[in-house]
Amino acid sequence: MISASQLAADLVDWSVKNSGYEDHRQYIGLSGIGDCERVIYDRVRNGSRGQPVAEHLKTRLSYECEGLLVARLRALGVYGAGESISLHGGLVQGHTDGVILPNALLEIKTVQREDWLPQNYRLPNRVFWQVQAYMTFLKRPIAFVVYLARDTGAMCVVAVKYNPGIGRQVREKVDRLIKAVVGYERPECSCGKCEVEPRRREDAKVSNG
Repeated sequence: MISASQLAADLVDWSVKNSGYEDHRQYIGLSGIGDCERVIYDRVRNGSRGQPVAEHLKTRLSYECEGLLVARLRALGVYGAGESISLHGGLVQGHTDGVILPNALLEIKTVQREDWLPQNYRLPNRVFWQVQAYMTFLKRPIAFVVYLARDTGAMCVVAVKYNPGIGRQVREKVDRLIKAVVGYERPECSCGKCEVEPRRREDAKVSNG
């Protein structure tokens, strides 16, 4: 008979292998289009560092919670299947969580704690740009962002209307990124933070020396 420790190890191993976390997406992902252009470029060209086990476990749990919300929306009769976006030969991609019938985009987010739910129905900038990008390329007039707190099960729904001005900025940013990725031209930092961490590491080396 399998031991408790081996069963625990097998569960963790399976969860990590099937977490759905992608270390290297070789495309510009619209889910992160709000990030710094240099960060996006580096993510496409170099991938991200291997994630710790805890990050894989959290990702797996988030996908399972998303599935539970989809099941509830189906039970309400308002859920439609998600859509994929693929532009420029697959160099730009996006994967939506679904449609709230008849014509609204659905995006599902889970957070660890209830007090991390959006305050005053204001979305984080990264999520706002993500849904604006999806609406831009899918021509959806509105999006519903459904949040679920994993500690209490509390939920929050934020409605977002399509903003043509942001849509234009999304298209322009995508065009710049395509040019950069295809031409192997690393963009300038647009967040003001990319050069901070390397300087800190150099300072630490000096102070530790």
